[in-house]
Amino acid sequence: MKQLLIFLFTILSLIAKTQDFELKDIKLIKYYEITNEAEKKIINNDLKTANIFYKDAFSEFKYPHAKDLYNSMKVALKVNDLKTAYSNYQTLKCMGKNFNENLIDIFKNFDNQKILACQNTVDLQYKEKLDSLYEIDQYYRRLSKGNYLAYKKEITKNDSIASVDLLKLIKKNGFPNEYRIGLGSVNDVFFQKFYYIIWHQLASNSISSQKVNFSNEIIKALNRGDIRPDIAGFLLDLNNGKNDYSYFSIYQFTKNNEIDCCYVSNSFFPEKRTEKTIQKISSINKNRSKIGLSTAEDEIKKNFFLLNNKDYVFSAKTFERFNFSNEEEIELFKKNLNLIKLNDSTH
Repeated sequence: MKQLLIFLFTILSLIAKTQDFELKDIKLIKYYEITNEAEKKIINNDLKTANIFYKDAFSEFKYPHAKDLYNSMKVALKVNDLKTAYSNYQTLKCMGKNFNENLIDIFKNFDNQKILACQNTVDLQYKEKLDSLYEIDQYYRRLSKGNYLAYKKEITKNDSIASVDLLKLIKKNGFPNEYRIGLGSVNDVFFQKFYYIIWHQLASNSISSQKVNFSNEIIKALNRGDIRPDIAGFLLDLNNGKNDYSYFSIYQFTKNNEIDCCYVSNSFFPEKRTEKTIQKISSINKNRSKIGLSTAEDEIKKNFFLLNNKDYVFSAKTFERFNFSNEEEIELFKKNLNLIKLNDSTH
């Protein structure tokens, strides 16, 4: 019986890896097209047009992602559209977003402010269940202080419990979105804690073997607007041991607590690309387009922008961070990936 279950899991994993994942909801496709254009306007400092684009996008989709509400609020403040900024601020507060005192003071002085009733109710019971699974996922990882091999057996057991129980919760209650479980368990880029459970089901995990492939649940959630395309693509790549949705990265190295940043592959420059590289980037951009993402080139440009502009959130992953013990290892890594260091003119 056990061998049969292993066989079935293997077959299902292979099916997931060969599936053609795609966003099919027309309104969501339009929503992501417009928000992608809004972000391009931001990095080009055309904030008035970005403000218009966000309004157009929100008319397409009733439940904009927190990232987009936040960016729209920031843009609206900069172009003095306080009505739009305050509306987005209120929606984010209803989702549980905490704001600094400076921003709160701005809206206190807004003469036309009118507190509206929240359109969502945070399901605290569901959130608590998800948070408890996250604690199971993290317990031995924290205890190990980075030496995961020392707790391999315990991590494997807890990962199995957390992932299987998470899948049961999703199948019973639906994929948790920001409006349902709020923003009380997110980091600065609105990455939910329970995403780490899915992350740790990566196909190439050498510490804890994959027990659940969440690809089907991710795609269903994507088509309901319950998960952002950048996070969906990131988790799909991990769960399937592929690199279908990302190509360019910004690399940061740490040695003896000294940070060396920032590097990028020389293939970022079109004149440096081989025919094989061109075909690979084209394939990745086709995959990205299918799930509502901008091109890989546009994504890295946004990440360049974020190096010196902390006002916005574009994606869940901006850097690839690596720790090394000596300079020789760093230089070999750079050489193998053909990395070049960014400078102000490159930005």
